[in-house]
Amino acid sequence: MTENQDTVRIYVGSAESELLAFKVLGHSIKRHTDLDVEMHTIDNSLAPTPSDVRYLPYTNFSYGRFAIPKLAGYQGRAIYLDSDMIVFKDIAELWNTPFNGAQILTEKTNPHTDKEKITAVMLMDCSALQWDTEEIVAGLGVEYDYDELMSMAPLLSEGMLQDRLPVGWNALDYFDDHTRLLHYTKVRTQPWVYTNHPLCYLWTDEIRMMLDSGALEPGYIKEQVEQKFIRPSLLIELGLSDQHKGKQLSPKELARYDESRGFIIQQQLNERKLARKLARLEHQQQTDPEGFVRERRKRRWRKFTRHPVRFIKDPMMRV
Repeated sequence: MTENQDTVRIYVGSAESELLAFKVLGHSIKRHTDLDVEMHTIDNSLAPTPSDVRYLPYTNFSYGRFAIPKLAGYQGRAIYLDSDMIVFKDIAELWNTPFNGAQILTEKTNPHTDKEKITAVMLMDCSALQWDTEEIVAGLGVEYDYDELMSMAPLLSEGMLQDRLPVGWNALDYFDDHTRLLHYTKVRTQPWVYTNHPLCYLWTDEIRMMLDSGALEPGYIKEQVEQKFIRPSLLIELGLSDQHKGKQLSPKELARYDESRGFIIQQQLNERKLARKLARLEHQQQTDPEGFVRERRKRRWRKFTRHPVRFIKDPMMRV
């Protein structure tokens, strides 16, 4: 592995609907470092689609991350990030962490989460990761399930995945003196689709800096709104709506405005999630009809007891 690597290579899992978030992340990284940084988006087009519908990817980039070593020419270091993040410290601290024999480094276990290792932020030794995406995807349902694969554990020998990145490089929806990277983990409350995340202002402040410096054009944000990738109320918050010039709206008022414009939070993700769910249910109905009926009965009762009104009104609740 090349230790003296001049350019920081960052590969970001990003769907088409998250390209604004990708730009904001890139801006936050570059304005905090003097290092040369290359930003690349990755998605599932870099990996085959599983033949078993039970293992269809949860996101548009779930399996794309396994192509990173090949994209890097199986040489040097690379960083993997999700797009739903912003950075507040010099990425050099993460980039220059020594591997000391490990192949992947993640953040140290921190007091804000009960998860032992979270692989949404990874420093990867690409020279040691001779991964083939076709072989990896083919192993689903045979050697490991989806969650096990996302942990990276099945692909690595013992001790090759270590949590030695400093605490704060994957702060899950919290911000304090140790936060280096803020990760907006809940897809329904991410700042570009939801008005009332308690840390929304940090993300919108980054966009304001981009607009002020010319790093981002207002027209791009408006295009993203037209495609329903981001909430229309963001234009009001940023002062880009002629109709609302000089007006200050509360988060609830902004949410009502989004609803009036027909905006649906994470519509593409919801549609993909539903399609995956229906495909899995169809597969179960064909392969285990008795189990399908039994689980459907339990599922319906659980939904009815938790959300009785929605259960009656929404046919999809009764699936």
